[in-house]
Amino acid sequence: MTAPILLTDAQMQRFIAHGYLQLQTQLPESFHRGIYEKFDALVGEGAKLNPGNNLLPAVPELNRVFDDPVVRGALTSVVGPDYVMHPHRALHNNPPGSDAQRFHKDSYWGYLRRVRNHRSRWAMIMYVPQATPLERGPTGVAPGSQYQMQRPDDALMPEVAGSLQAGGFLLIHYDIWHRKMKNFTNDKRFMMKFEFIRMREPVAPSWDFRDPAWRLEELPGVDMSPVWRRQWDWLRGAVAEAGSNEVAADVSLTGADPRGRLRAIAAIAGNAAAIRAHLPQLAAALQDEVEPVAVSAAYAMAGAGAEAVPLLNAVLAQDSGEDPDGNRSSHDGSQPDTGRPARSAAYALAEIGLASVPVLLEQLAHGGAHVRKLAAFALGEIAGTAPAVTEALVRAVSDAAAPVRINAVEALGLKPATPSSIAALSAAIKDADPQVRFSAALSLAQIGPDAEAAVPALQDALLDENRYVPGYAVEALERIATPTAMRALMPFLKSSRWCPHTSPASIY
Repeated sequence: MTAPILLTDAQMQRFIAHGYLQLQTQLPESFHRGIYEKFDALVGEGAKLNPGNNLLPAVPELNRVFDDPVVRGALTSVVGPDYVMHPHRALHNNPPGSDAQRFHKDSYWGYLRRVRNHRSRWAMIMYVPQATPLERGPTGVAPGSQYQMQRPDDALMPEVAGSLQAGGFLLIHYDIWHRKMKNFTNDKRFMMKFEFIRMREPVAPSWDFRDPAWRLEELPGVDMSPVWRRQWDWLRGAVAEAGSNEVAADVSLTGADPRGRLRAIAAIAGNAAAIRAHLPQLAAALQDEVEPVAVSAAYAMAGAGAEAVPLLNAVLAQDSGEDPDGNRSSHDGSQPDTGRPARSAAYALAEIGLASVPVLLEQLAHGGAHVRKLAAFALGEIAGTAPAVTEALVRAVSDAAAPVRINAVEALGLKPATPSSIAALSAAIKDADPQVRFSAALSLAQIGPDAEAAVPALQDALLDENRYVPGYAVEALERIATPTAMRALMPFLKSSRWCPHTSPASIY
């Protein structure tokens, strides 16, 4: 296997800001033509058949796509060298004359109950075996929209067509707003979507890193550089810099033009004195009706460190209600985003780090359901926390609200294992809510060898009625990799073997 072709600094910075890259595999045209023919036969007449999550065993040749050095290099760069493939796979068919989709974010199979993470923890590959120009219905994306919950404003973040040549692929941030565009031609269009998950925190750049400076060559629709620079630092395993100590800039956060407000926030975020001088105004901007403004203000506040914590905590304390997203099964951006200020504050507290831990622990213990969910998320994102944080998250695994439990078990997967955390995650695999169960199995997979005590629970999880619980349990057992784990795993794999040569026309 050839070495992966890693992304450059410029490509990584474009991915961070725009949320997607258009790339090309090195496989020959004949390979892609063969995949197209396989897809065409698989879907069948009337486009009524789809293998869904069985796409890879149904078309095992697709493994060559994920062995391609450009694909491996892109994924290594964005989600780290030991990423795993999600058990959800999809063949998207866009037949002649097919209408466009509505803009959407994919769901994590936990819908809105999990906090959307700005950090590069999940990514998607969208591969096409045929050329997909604009008129053939490519995937449309809203550049820069991965950092907002609500559907982006077309005037601020206009749609771009992710047109590709045969064998091309989109690498996208999992949370970018996207859709299938209308196919105006008489030609079929297929797209294969696979998802990938980061399994380890970044401690150093995993791309072809040459220069620590942020030198973004082209802005997307809006300037969210306070957010982008934080992602760049996190992916490098670096500590964010507070900026210069020059005289505070004379800027206004109340202008009518949201682009002007964003430019003002960007100017403040690059100046340590300006951040401190404008903390009250930035806190007020968390209420801004334009979501990129609220999110950018939160990241700018993080530059003040501990000084910003009381203001951010006050925003959390104002949100005393239930989780506004906890009972939704889908989200098209049309619902009021009542949780935005508290959510933005939580992102800032996570970026501040250890100085935020006391208030987050208090909110996890005593806040409303929505705030408890946000506190669990933020505590998971903060590196270097004390055992008291792990124990608080363990207690939250028994919370009455399922969204809190989901975020607590996800957070435990980012912490060093303890006997109590492994016991809590093992119990969570039997939770009544399937989203808690598969989040617990994924966290055990991220913990890996230190989760050996969870093998009996993971073995039981292989028979779970939810399709993603066994999928994550397989990853966990493989990564634990002890003889006991392998003895639990291998019979399940053998009994669930798929034969790609069997079809209704050839059953023997």
